[in-house]
Amino acid sequence: MGFVLSMAASPVLSWQLGDRQAYNNKMALLNVMLEGAKQRAVDTDDLQTLCLVMSIGNDVTERYLQEHSSDQQIEQRLKGMRNDFTSCLGLLYDAQ
Repeated sequence: MGFVLSMAASPVLSWQLGDRQAYNNKMALLNVMLEGAKQRAVDTDDLQTLCLVMSIGNDVTERYLQEHSSDQQIEQRLKGMRNDFTSCLGLLYDAQ
């Protein structure tokens, strides 16, 4: 019976690991974009692009957490991301 239960749980675990890997891949790509946006903000004062990329990262992370609400590591990451995004918006509005 234990073997049957472990076999039934394997696809679920595999799917969850696949979700996390897909999330990690998206965030790796967004991190490259974020680094470019940071450099652009320093070089040209383009805070809009920086805030936009941060917003996309927040959205991707929030969507992941809708399906995986027990992932405390990602929950903590989202809190930091939200703080960074709020700071970016503050700088953007102060510059205008």
